[in-house]
Amino acid sequence: MPDSTGKQVTLPTKLVKKAQAGTAASGFTRGNAVPKDNTRAANQSIQAFRSQNSDVAAVRSLDLIDGTVSSAIFSFVEIANSSFRVTAYETDTHQYSEEGTQMARSVVASFDTLYDYSKGYADKRSLTSTIETALQEVITTGALSAELVLDKFRLPDRINVVPYDTLEWVSRGDGTKYPRQQSATGDPIKLDLPNFFVSELHKHSNKAYASTMMAAALNSSYHFNEFIEDMRRTVRRQGHGRLDVSLVSEQIVAAAPDDIKTDPKKLAQWMETVQQAVSDELTDLNPEDALVHYDSAVMELMKGEGEKADYVPLLNALSGQHATSLKTSPSILGLRLSGSQSLSNTESLVFLKVARGIQRPVEEVYSRILTLATRLYGVDAYVKFEFDPINLRPEDELEAFKTMQQERIFKLLSEGFITDEEAAHSLGTGPRAPGAPPLSGTGFMRGGGSIDATDASPNADPQGRALQPDTPSKAGGDSQ
Repeated sequence: MPDSTGKQVTLPTKLVKKAQAGTAASGFTRGNAVPKDNTRAANQSIQAFRSQNSDVAAVRSLDLIDGTVSSAIFSFVEIANSSFRVTAYETDTHQYSEEGTQMARSVVASFDTLYDYSKGYADKRSLTSTIETALQEVITTGALSAELVLDKFRLPDRINVVPYDTLEWVSRGDGTKYPRQQSATGDPIKLDLPNFFVSELHKHSNKAYASTMMAAALNSSYHFNEFIEDMRRTVRRQGHGRLDVSLVSEQIVAAAPDDIKTDPKKLAQWMETVQQAVSDELTDLNPEDALVHYDSAVMELMKGEGEKADYVPLLNALSGQHATSLKTSPSILGLRLSGSQSLSNTESLVFLKVARGIQRPVEEVYSRILTLATRLYGVDAYVKFEFDPINLRPEDELEAFKTMQQERIFKLLSEGFITDEEAAHSLGTGPRAPGAPPLSGTGFMRGGGSIDATDASPNADPQGRALQPDTPSKAGGDSQ
């Protein structure tokens, strides 16, 4: 298919106009309700999840019951889910493609806003929600697999994120492979399709499948939670006082009726009845209730005086080990028990680096999806889907960065290294106004035409000052 310039656009020869991969709602008969898959995990012990035969299944379970693991995954997703931009380049020259970029933006808009209202409820997730799920899948499974679903005209309709742990590789016999999805009902689904994409994170060269980045955290998570449960049991056993009640047997026997006193069996039953009645009364006693009794019982408070271990050093060691295995800093997980604020800032930077690594499989898959979608519309270009840099600073504190970035883009535009359309795309202003004069290569930034950004500093905020290195402003020592 030729594009608007007459060039031939390479397209797949085998495209199916419906979804092929199975999702969470697949496999149900028409009209039947999809069962809810939320589980009650609050009352389950950590021991109940150690028998999982899959690392991914264990991570998914811990995400429900373990607050630390859940916090780590949630924080990774929220930090890595920064804003994004799509940029298209010409296939042959690799130069910026205005036509391809506009088409890629149109495809993104169609994923978010275009629905067939004649079909009732539109079961079509927005691009933002699929990106959120994609990031979570990369963390949980170690890879991302997704299908570009086409409509009846074989044009892009939506994106289905497919669980990577439901896939298995099938060899073609020539050293290559294709994915096949295991199905709970029926035969496996062959996904040897050009509109199905997989990207794996930190895959070992001697393994066919990627592993979850949380695999190393499973043992430490079980150990950490078992230790917390042991502490809870110890505190309940020795950390709280108990009410000790001694019943005076002579007075209880004296209070019994005459026919019971003479019968040993009835007397024993009488003693057990009185003991159970006192126990029931005290068990249901609230702290604010008054305690009134006869002199047939002696009550005193039994304090816990057993030997208790010092759990603080052990808890600190386990917390650090657990946070390390989760690739997350203790400050983010709430496990920071000591250390300075500067240490927390350094850990935050390392955490951002790890979050950046999670973005790469998503960028790869979505770039390939948008490239195929753009070419299906007849544009010979390839698309780069890229997340914006992760930054913990508030937007108001980023103005200095934006000012310097704007000056750098203007200088590149002034010297002709980028086109007017590429500069407008980089600045995020959208297409230039009709009739605007061309600026690329005109040298308008030379001779005092620059923007005054000398007073702007990226390290003027508190975190920037804390992270600013002690780099000298000039070489050499002080002059005498």
